[in-house]
Amino acid sequence: MDAELRQVEHDADWVAYHFIRRHVLYELRGRADYDEHHPDDHAEGHIPLLFLRTSEPLGTARLDQAREVGTLRMVAVLPAYQGRGIGTAMLQAIERFAAGRGVRQINVHSAQDATVFYERLGWTIIDASKRNPLMAKTIG
Repeated sequence: MDAELRQVEHDADWVAYHFIRRHVLYELRGRADYDEHHPDDHAEGHIPLLFLRTSEPLGTARLDQAREVGTLRMVAVLPAYQGRGIGTAMLQAIERFAAGRGVRQINVHSAQDATVFYERLGWTIIDASKRNPLMAKTIG
C-alpha cells in the first residue's frame, strides 16, 4: 500500500481533514455541531494528522502529546475504506510517528463500536465506565 501519514499544514490538507471528521464523526451520527475552527486543533502539542493512500485522503486523527503520553482524538476513516485495513495501517503509522516523538503510551477514548478494533491491535480498556471507554497501548 502506497500510504502516507502527514501533519496537516496546507489548506488542502485542512479541507480534507475537516471533511473526513465532519462526515464520519458528526454527519453519519446525526450531529450537525462540528466546529472546524475549534481551538484544540491548533493548541500546543496537538498534532492534526491526515492518512493518505496514493495522495487520496482516507483518514484522520489528532495526536495530543504531553511528554511521553499521547492521546488520540477524533479518529476517523471514510466509510468506503472501513474494513479494508486502512484503519489498521493508519494506527500503525500513528504509533510509529508518536514513538519517533518520544511517546511511550497512547490513549484513546474509543467509540463503543470501535473497542474490538482497538483490542485486535493490542489496545487495552483501562476505564470502561465512560460512554467512550478509555483505552491505552504502550509503544516504542
